[in-house]
Amino acid sequence: MFKFIFKKPNGNALERISLVPIFIISAVAVGFEMTLTRYFSITSWSQYSYWVISITMVGFAVSGVILSIFKNFFEKHTKQLLSIIPLILLVTATLGYLAITIIPFNPLEFQDPNTWLAQLINIWKYYGALFPFFFTTGLYIGLYFMFGLKSIPRVYAADLVGAGVGTLFILVVMFWIHPFLLLTILLPLLIIAVIFQSSPFRMKRGIFLVIFILLTIVCEVSIVKYNQADFNEYKAIFASMHVQGNKVKKEILSPRGYFLILDNFTERLNVDFSNNAKLINATEPPITYGLYKDGDRIASIPKDENYSGTYIPATLGVFPYYLKPKASVLLVGTQGGFNILRADQLGVNSLTALEPDPVIYSLVKNNNSVSSILTNPQIKLLETTPLSIESGNKNKFDIIDIASNFLDQSDSNKYAFTSEAIHGYMNMLKNDGVLSIPDSIRDSTAYSLKIIETIYQTLESMGISSPQDHVLVYRSSWNDRILVSPSVFTKSDIQKLSEFTNKRSFDISYFNGINKNINVWNDLPAISFEPSNNTVTNNDGVSDSLRDDILKLFSNQHTEFLKNNFFRIKPLTFDQPDFYSILRISKLKSILNNIELVPEKNMGSLVNLAVLVQSIIIAIIILLLPLIRWRKYLPKAKDIIKPILYFSGLGLGFFFIEIYLIGKASFLLSDSMYGFAAVIATMLIFSGIGSFMSEKYLDKPRRGLLLVCSVILIWVIAMYFFLDPILLSLMSVSIFLKYLFLVVMIAPLSVALGFPFSLGLSLFRGEREYLLPWAWSINGSFSVIATPLASIIILSLGYKSILALSIIFYIIVFITYPEITKN
Repeated sequence: MFKFIFKKPNGNALERISLVPIFIISAVAVGFEMTLTRYFSITSWSQYSYWVISITMVGFAVSGVILSIFKNFFEKHTKQLLSIIPLILLVTATLGYLAITIIPFNPLEFQDPNTWLAQLINIWKYYGALFPFFFTTGLYIGLYFMFGLKSIPRVYAADLVGAGVGTLFILVVMFWIHPFLLLTILLPLLIIAVIFQSSPFRMKRGIFLVIFILLTIVCEVSIVKYNQADFNEYKAIFASMHVQGNKVKKEILSPRGYFLILDNFTERLNVDFSNNAKLINATEPPITYGLYKDGDRIASIPKDENYSGTYIPATLGVFPYYLKPKASVLLVGTQGGFNILRADQLGVNSLTALEPDPVIYSLVKNNNSVSSILTNPQIKLLETTPLSIESGNKNKFDIIDIASNFLDQSDSNKYAFTSEAIHGYMNMLKNDGVLSIPDSIRDSTAYSLKIIETIYQTLESMGISSPQDHVLVYRSSWNDRILVSPSVFTKSDIQKLSEFTNKRSFDISYFNGINKNINVWNDLPAISFEPSNNTVTNNDGVSDSLRDDILKLFSNQHTEFLKNNFFRIKPLTFDQPDFYSILRISKLKSILNNIELVPEKNMGSLVNLAVLVQSIIIAIIILLLPLIRWRKYLPKAKDIIKPILYFSGLGLGFFFIEIYLIGKASFLLSDSMYGFAAVIATMLIFSGIGSFMSEKYLDKPRRGLLLVCSVILIWVIAMYFFLDPILLSLMSVSIFLKYLFLVVMIAPLSVALGFPFSLGLSLFRGEREYLLPWAWSINGSFSVIATPLASIIILSLGYKSILALSIIFYIIVFITYPEITKN
């Protein structure tokens, strides 16, 4: 099982080669990829890390092309290359990683028309630093494929299972090892690969092993000593880390992120605060600890000494508590514990606070200021999501209050703002209760419009004929609060809001019947990528573009307003949950001409597009080069087109399903890293098992292909209709049962997914062997295309659309099975 026959160029058996090395190499390669993901998430923004890490699959694909073009050379030197490549990987991983730590990439300058070219060159430098490792890894795996033709299912199984185990290994290691030093845990694994294979250059095995171990030690020391990785200056943490007297109170390592708690005089409660605080006898927000995740500030943590809530009357989010005194409250996020302290000080009757992130939950629960309050039986702190409360809650609340920092604490928190979530909130509110939803208008008001459109569609679906009567919107210069109620807001409610905002110089942006000449304290002009003169100003010459757009949204211009709006304003749903997706591809020219105006959260869409274009160009090159090289020996045209369609269909279909599952698993587990790891590990390990099982069908490949394509088809149809309701029903179960469900759901599909690649690659024997690495590279290049393409489709059409498309790809796979005929 763990060895296969390695053949000489003349076809005679040479020796049995262990599959352990390819298992280890695959594990190290995937571990390094995840290490880079963590590195770039901390030192840069995650969307750019995806751009750089796309080089991994490109490296694999290019290696296939090189193997195909220079097949005779590699065939002659296979044994020596397999022996020396682990040494090359050790060196290229070390040098590549150290190189990326000194490349001065700045994404802010990438959005500056005067400096973008220098930053693009830095992206290419990243490519240059990382490409050698992943190209060499692809070369190693390709050599196993090329010269283990009779055992391709086993080779592919070892490759996949190794990658799956590598995913789990690096995930566990993240709990103990600093993210900038994860590579030091991976490199020693290469020693195992060396142990199970012959040494190069006729060197004695023991001597080569000693040399390799010594070089590994040198590489380990180099990574620790010369590692220049650090937070970049545009990260929120950079300034705080360099404040005089700053102290790092705590460091928390987790796959969820790299957490730091800082203590310095600049750390205060990050809350929207009135300029009129002194007029209403309010004090400044308290000094706090700052909690940072991957360099981004996500919460303020109360200091243990003498908390005072005298700042509360001047905050933007306190109004619902004045509207509904002595309320029963549900907090979605606790603002690091401060919202619990606020609710207690305001005298609520009962409080249920939710913190889904285990790190924040633990910090809040064990904070001295908060823990004393939690002794009250009417106040509960739960480590769970609002959706799990919805599925099992029987109590009704007067106020459901979403914390202003909740959205950005975790990518999975975006589901708390979807139509399905809002529907659940409405069902949990008392008839006259209030849902308070925060949003930032610092970069654009389009996000608020997206929330309001989600509310509008949700209320209509609940049978409410006039949603505009159930919504109030008020704001400061930087943030707003959107209030929603199952009942119509009364004149008394609006009058109370008016008194509240006037005392604090906040603004009302919407109530049904609002006057366009209402006093505006905080000017909010429209920010547009195109010339526009539609902003209405009052007599003082100040404007409220949010008010103007909400009025259009709630008018008979609703459909026309959404259609003609520069931004893409669509309701958030479980199927399309991306909160920050507002750019239209059709407006690409205007966006690029004003790229400096694009909010950081929206750069991901443009990065996806750039990676897609780049990937298509690479795929075309990969398709053509081997065909030009072997043009004299090519079979009939139809026998070339079939492998192209077959292996491209596999690359697209497999990754479309994988991306769909990652999205759903991240929702269920309330974390994108855990969702990613659970899906990748399960799919790779069980696909490896499927590849091993496919060996029984090498003599009857059509039958095996029909079987697994039928399984894939049935699974996809079942998930399309039933997965979302099942996931919702599981939100309140234990984390163990959630993982168990994911494995049980994914495993049968993955076994089926492991068949087609092995069955297809096994056909390239005899006089068609030179096309084998080319076929493998096609699969790799279209896998690169699949990720940005799927992301763009999800933003436009939703997760279910890529699931439906995967069916089409696997139908193509079945139809185009490449049974190559002779000339």
